[in-house]
Amino acid sequence: MLKLVDFQPFRGILPVLGENESICQRVSPPYDIISPEELKELQSQEYNITNITLGGEHGDYSAAAEKLSSWIAKGVVEQDRHECYYLYRQKFKDGEKWLQRNGIIGILKTEDYSAGNVIPHEETFPKVKEDRLNLLRATEAHCESIFGLYDENDVDLDCLPTQKLFSCTDDLGTIHELHRISSRAAVTTLHLMMRDKKILIADGHHRYETAYKYSQENPEESMKSYVLCTLVSSQDSGMFVRPTHRLVMNIESDEATILSAMDEQFTTKEVSSSDEALQEMAATEVPVFGVVFSSGKVVVAKYTKPLMDDMWSVDTYVCQEVMFKKVLAPLVDGELDLTFDHDENSVVKKVADGEAKLAIFVKAPTLEKVWELAMKDLKMPKKTTYFWPKIWSGFVIYKMKELH
Repeated sequence: MLKLVDFQPFRGILPVLGENESICQRVSPPYDIISPEELKELQSQEYNITNITLGGEHGDYSAAAEKLSSWIAKGVVEQDRHECYYLYRQKFKDGEKWLQRNGIIGILKTEDYSAGNVIPHEETFPKVKEDRLNLLRATEAHCESIFGLYDENDVDLDCLPTQKLFSCTDDLGTIHELHRISSRAAVTTLHLMMRDKKILIADGHHRYETAYKYSQENPEESMKSYVLCTLVSSQDSGMFVRPTHRLVMNIESDEATILSAMDEQFTTKEVSSSDEALQEMAATEVPVFGVVFSSGKVVVAKYTKPLMDDMWSVDTYVCQEVMFKKVLAPLVDGELDLTFDHDENSVVKKVADGEAKLAIFVKAPTLEKVWELAMKDLKMPKKTTYFWPKIWSGFVIYKMKELH
């Protein structure tokens, strides 16, 4: 029997704003990209969602769960009367051009990847999943949405009847809007449209896998088998992938030693700046990296050896297998200490300030490449893709127990 994607409408729990209160005081970027400084500012707002999503102490989220219950009791959040989908629209600038991206928020039934309906594309970190599982166990709620892709719309989302609920402009100028889709005809149309789709996880692998594990812990409670999910068409004009660059924190070898090791594996060329390196990378077909040294030297490293299989067409995989394992790891006592950053200027600054020893710019795979490899059950290295803008949290919550 053919198993279909189960993407349902639900009775979302929405913010109820007080007098002179802005929705921007309630919402936040996803938990895993918030700096300590940003978190302090966000949590200074009494009803900001980070007080729940990042409200744990040493993995204990009982206080966060009590806080969510108190919000519901006070009426600062309120459950919708009817099962709805929600249209999440983001308007943002890419360079000088304004773009728009439409996502449908609903609840997606979790299942093992082997079922073939929900497809991952990246590896995950076990420790992160443990923390998110503790949050679910305590709150019995999904306060943040995963981000999934499907191939294309069979309906024009701009023509759906909706009711605008909230709008917030973030510090980067991205406009986040939430609209309610409550028309029975529209809800039915969207439900049927999603049944035959394949869902590729763009962002939220940890949360999806955690939600599936949580559902296995609670087999008798059907509401706990679903995860809050925002689905966007791959064909959406605002859909593209950005890279996540690598920073090496613990290499002490001198520049000449590192360059000598690189020359054994790559064709290298010194360039005048990181901007020049990025331009040359963009024009290069083979796997290629921009390496920024603490001296300010910038080198472009091209991998011109034959590519062994499909994964070798992904720059981050070549970075992992060659740059890290063959070039840098032998120069380090122990394991490489890596961090990640998607912002090119921030990457350069961290090396210049001595916060990182070495930076490696990578190219993002195309969206087509992400789909192609995922459909072959191949997972890219962690932090290969950066889907931007991020799906913000706090506009709507999925509570996995009936409210009385």
